[in-house]
Amino acid sequence: MSNSRFLFQNGGFFHRLVGARGSASATLPSSHHNKDQQDAASTGSTSGQQPSSWLRKKPSNLGLVFHDAAAAKEIATSAKLVFFGEIHSRPPIIAFQRMVQNAMATTNSTNDEGGTLHVVMEHFSFDMQPLLEDYQNDKITFEELVQRYDQIGTEHHDLMPYQDLLEDAKRLHHNNNNKQKRRVQLHAGFLSRTYARQLMKEGPDVALQTAAHWLPTHPKLAGTEEHYNIFESLLTGRKLMTSITPPDDRFRPIFQAQLLKDVAMAHKIHNLLLTKQQSESGNSKQSDDRILVLLGNGHCLGYCGVPERVLEQHPELVSETCVIASHRYEQEEEYGIGDKNNESMFLKDHSIRGTLNLADYVYVYREEQDEEEQQQPPTTKQSFVKEETRMAYNKVGESAHIPGNAAKAMAIMKAMHYTDQQIAIAGNDVYNFQGVGNPHRHANIQPGDVVLDVGSGLGIDSFLAQHAATRTGFVLGVDISATQVRHAQACAQRRGCHERMRFVTADMESIPLPDASVDVVISNGAFCLAPNKAQAFREVYRVFKPGGRISICTTTTREESKLEPGVSWPVCMKMFVPMKDIEPMCQTIGFVNVGVDDSDSSMSMELPVEVMDENPNSPGQRNKVHANAAEFMHLEEYDMDAICARVCVVAEKPHDVD
Repeated sequence: MSNSRFLFQNGGFFHRLVGARGSASATLPSSHHNKDQQDAASTGSTSGQQPSSWLRKKPSNLGLVFHDAAAAKEIATSAKLVFFGEIHSRPPIIAFQRMVQNAMATTNSTNDEGGTLHVVMEHFSFDMQPLLEDYQNDKITFEELVQRYDQIGTEHHDLMPYQDLLEDAKRLHHNNNNKQKRRVQLHAGFLSRTYARQLMKEGPDVALQTAAHWLPTHPKLAGTEEHYNIFESLLTGRKLMTSITPPDDRFRPIFQAQLLKDVAMAHKIHNLLLTKQQSESGNSKQSDDRILVLLGNGHCLGYCGVPERVLEQHPELVSETCVIASHRYEQEEEYGIGDKNNESMFLKDHSIRGTLNLADYVYVYREEQDEEEQQQPPTTKQSFVKEETRMAYNKVGESAHIPGNAAKAMAIMKAMHYTDQQIAIAGNDVYNFQGVGNPHRHANIQPGDVVLDVGSGLGIDSFLAQHAATRTGFVLGVDISATQVRHAQACAQRRGCHERMRFVTADMESIPLPDASVDVVISNGAFCLAPNKAQAFREVYRVFKPGGRISICTTTTREESKLEPGVSWPVCMKMFVPMKDIEPMCQTIGFVNVGVDDSDSSMSMELPVEVMDENPNSPGQRNKVHANAAEFMHLEEYDMDAICARVCVVAEKPHDVD
């Protein structure tokens, strides 16, 4: 191995592959459960050891760094079985996965007949294998693949970012000219979410019986305590290497659904390996096949989940197996170039410490656009809206630390029926209130609830939700703006509630949570900007536990025809959904008891004159969205109350849903 420069840029993405195997002493701390609980939870491991112990048997590579082709070659030449943990649908991760796929396929084979690179993808459930085969055999185009995927699938991943990877796989599948290269075969890799939902509703015995076709003969759904420790930390943001807080036991029922998926994917990979071994038994030449598995971080960190189950059946592959974890880096500091000590410090000092000794390598990336990319228009209307929203609110987040007009914010919250106690909880952060209503009026958050705040912004409503859920509950805030997320997380740390809440950068149309994991969803204004309202509501429905409830404040149009043609309207208004469409849309998705509260729908608000002036003591200018924008001054001539309405959407997921 050779060290390389620590930070490099490719296509607008800052990224690098960093060795993450530390010293033998850098092990996962105890999960703080008693011995009986640990013994009971560990029955899923037939090896009698923690899965991550396989990592500690390998030499340390902590801090070694690789980039570009050298990074992909490092993976392709060091392992025959690669588990690439990802954050789904992130372009920089997929770009590197594509490089690894191509390197594994084109690295010279030791067999004159070449071999096969099997690419197993979590994104496709097993019943979609014929769809993948039609695509790879040129019977359907990529566009047709996506269309059918959306029609019949239960996975709901965004496939568009994977187009180049999949097109390469198709090309390499047909390229048999060079027998020393491997042809690529795509495989559906996961159990349909239908079975996980059935497990949550009817129990594991029924789900195992129904899904028997995709499972081994005697499947075990018992996971190690180490695996649960990792799984829970990904949901709550608890730092594995530093936190003294034990994992929250409330997620154990969801963990069973996670294990069901792990067992099914491991069985798929086991069958591929068996086929390879059987072909070798009747052939004097050994097969030179490789396997690349693309799956979420939570299914492979620490060799837990899928890798542990495969390696228990194929221990001879331990030395030829590699786990890669993906990590988004949002820090501003840059560490020394090619300096192993500094790069080791990076791993230990930042949130990547959650993957130290839990992966062979960490793929670290930071999404940035160079000037040329910024000048390129987004390819679709939806991506244009998302990018404009991201950029606008990133600017808001950049100045969120500057004190604003607290008196005005308090007056707005009061007009929106926030209680004096809620305004007091907002405290010194009150000037960062954002929203179009008050979701807490209908949310009815109870102690112990798991709450999701969609479009959490600078965090005010999330802090109110955390107070209502108390220390026995948990709040996750998701927002498209990375700067707002960083600000909200810093506020949570300062408030001392960071152990019971977490903020993450995510798209509301692809929420980074497992099925049936949330009790309550609140949102205050974010749904105004969702380009695909139905998909955003479907995602909320997916992550809900049976009986889960929503309280979503958004702005609508009173009549679809009210946005006069030829007038320059802000993008947000173009995204408003007609009020009359909300109830049938939610009912079609499966929500019950749907209601649209328009009792406080006015777009205008009477505020005391004395609170209207900006904070004279502010040390700087705060960035705002559409503040005094000259391009929209003409809209002052319109009666916005006749065009738009602020509403709160309430609904529930049925208790008896599949």
